[in-house]
Amino acid sequence: MDRRDFLTSMTAAGLAGLSVPLRPAFAASDVLPAGSVNRVAIIGAGIVGASIAYNLSKRGCDVILIEKHEPAAQASGNSFAWINASYFDMPQSYFALRTLSLNEYHRLAADVDIPIRWGGSLEWYHSDDREREVVDGVRHIQGYGAPVWMIGADRVAELEPNLRLPGNRQVAWCSRDAAIHPGDTTHALVGRVIENGGTTLFPATVTGVLKRQAKMLVETDVETFEVDQVVVAAGTGANEIAAMLELGTDLIKAPTPGIIVTTRPMPPLINSVAYTTDTHFHQLNDGRVILGEKAGPPETDQHLAYLTERPNAYASAELAMQHANRVIEIAKKYVPEFSDAEIESVGVGWRPLPLDGLPVIGRPKKLPEIYLASMHSGVTLAPIVGHLAAMEILDGVSVNLLADFRVERF
Repeated sequence: MDRRDFLTSMTAAGLAGLSVPLRPAFAASDVLPAGSVNRVAIIGAGIVGASIAYNLSKRGCDVILIEKHEPAAQASGNSFAWINASYFDMPQSYFALRTLSLNEYHRLAADVDIPIRWGGSLEWYHSDDREREVVDGVRHIQGYGAPVWMIGADRVAELEPNLRLPGNRQVAWCSRDAAIHPGDTTHALVGRVIENGGTTLFPATVTGVLKRQAKMLVETDVETFEVDQVVVAAGTGANEIAAMLELGTDLIKAPTPGIIVTTRPMPPLINSVAYTTDTHFHQLNDGRVILGEKAGPPETDQHLAYLTERPNAYASAELAMQHANRVIEIAKKYVPEFSDAEIESVGVGWRPLPLDGLPVIGRPKKLPEIYLASMHSGVTLAPIVGHLAAMEILDGVSVNLLADFRVERF
């Protein structure tokens, strides 16, 4: 099940919260006073952690960015990186958050050198049932004022002359969507954190998060830090840190894998993000093409055993190329020129899906020294979450826009 299928099914189920009591590790007031946070440790240097670190550091906060591997080594470095607020995004507060984050990308790109491809998106499916879902979803978010329409083959051909559609399918066209290279973007943000005086520590494994008087201690296998606030942006490692904090609930479901193939630069072939039943792809400004698979890995004993360790790369170059060729073979049905693609890299992205599909953002009520940031898609949400998290942490406020995404709903 991919991310869209997961969120669609959870929306149909009513996005019911889990009734799990909190067991706080320590008691405190709900909000830390403005000006009381001067030093912050951020666990996780994916795109969300890097965005929060950047927004804190540019306001003069002393930031320590801790990563178990290296920046963007996991989900952020192996993401399809489609920036969108599309039809499945329920409730309205989640759609609004994603829409604001698209707007925030424009500001972020002016501050940090991030090459964003503002080419919109095209989405279509091979079955009548899925097409009806898209049509209904488009009508729904048009009610929110979203710039999205159902278009036919003639209009698609005008937008994307190199794209070949099967049959006479209706296609959802959203003009404001975009795409980035998530690894490059994460590294650019980390670079700005360092320029702003922040500290990075990787590889380093967090072994404990403890309260000592008015401070927090973050213990790692390299060094121990005393800070005012700890941000948990640990991606697929979120549950491990939540258990360390005795939150009494997991934050994410078991992560699911997805293959991401990046080609070497190619001539201009497609401007939009293309998303359909059996593949998805887009082209970066520098000509590289990013392709994702939809079928999932082969369910053989060999693959299942291999995936238990959640690798981000294949065990051999030969195996990686086999999967890359399979992904390209599917995609070239839609863009025949992909036959000429040369592979730059093949990665396995493990998606940190929250329990109900919605982000987990903010301070637990009894743990104001901790700030949680678990979500998918982190690539879409990183700019707005970084901006709002810095406000909540440094200004001692609680942003109403994030009210639906607190951990207490579990």
